[in-house]
Amino acid sequence: MNALLLIPKKYSIANMLKRGFKDNGWTAKSIDFRDIVNNRRNFFYDKTAGLPNKINKKWKENYIRKINKEYITIFKKENPDIVFIYNNQFILPETLRLMKKKSKIVFFLGDNPLFTDTFKFNLDILKYSNYTICPDSYWKEQLSRIGIENIIIDYIGYDDEIFFSTVDIPIKIRNKYNSDALFIGEPHKGASAFKRASFYNSINIENFKLFGQKGWFGILNTFPLLKTKFNLLEKRVSDIELNYAMNCTKIFPIEQNRSIINGIHLRVFESIGAGTLPIVEWRKDLDTLFGKLIPTVKNYDELNHKIIYFIQNESERKNTITQLRHIIKTNYNPQKLVERIILFDK
Repeated sequence: MNALLLIPKKYSIANMLKRGFKDNGWTAKSIDFRDIVNNRRNFFYDKTAGLPNKINKKWKENYIRKINKEYITIFKKENPDIVFIYNNQFILPETLRLMKKKSKIVFFLGDNPLFTDTFKFNLDILKYSNYTICPDSYWKEQLSRIGIENIIIDYIGYDDEIFFSTVDIPIKIRNKYNSDALFIGEPHKGASAFKRASFYNSINIENFKLFGQKGWFGILNTFPLLKTKFNLLEKRVSDIELNYAMNCTKIFPIEQNRSIINGIHLRVFESIGAGTLPIVEWRKDLDTLFGKLIPTVKNYDELNHKIIYFIQNESERKNTITQLRHIIKTNYNPQKLVERIILFDK
């Protein structure tokens, strides 16, 4: 049995899912559409994507049809039992109609298709799904109202070969990330940038470090305290460096994207997997999954006090992360998730 995974290679979930299928006795091939069309086409699409549709419509349609032509070629060659798609990956309804004749179709929603305008078929393609993994109960409620079926609240969780607790860390990386509290990530744009910066600006301890790329420059002048904590990254960190970094800190505060209404950000699972305590902006589904075990904040004013509390109470911090790791290791490892996908509707 084999699976075809349509997932950007920059995301760790591709390797997590490969591991999950392998642990269930399957093989899995991962495809990133940026690797199956030439770099010149990708570059031109990126540069013109924001133009009005009347200007770039023909070019955009040709680009997407080229991607789908390659998808079909790979599909016929691999003959997979399951096609797993992250968000939309520019897959067209007619491509899915062809695939569904022979394969089960599975979607994982990293973004709410009602909130994003990255692809005009964002919702249409979900009608072909046998199993749609949704990490937010509010998204499920919205999508169910408009007739999207087979939506399952579930989480990819973490792979303990990628996110794990270790003391064997290169000294250069340890010196770089050693801290009491740490965040690595980007600010997004507009109101989302202000929201994220406000969250991390509320941390007022000496040994807090913020790492990110140049996207932070546009918002940091509004938050002078946060600016003193900022460290520039030249490029996105690898999964192994992110894991090392989390192992170099005690607390990993997590601000939830504004599109996550009830759900749980993947970083929560990755932090727990690395053995580092997350303190998370509260969402309803956190209580459903972890009860009151995971530390959360409903008001940004609470964040600094909670960080200080868990820094000062090390035994409680370590005990909490041990219990959290047991929950996700037992229920949300790649093998368990893939098992649920394979067994669905059998």
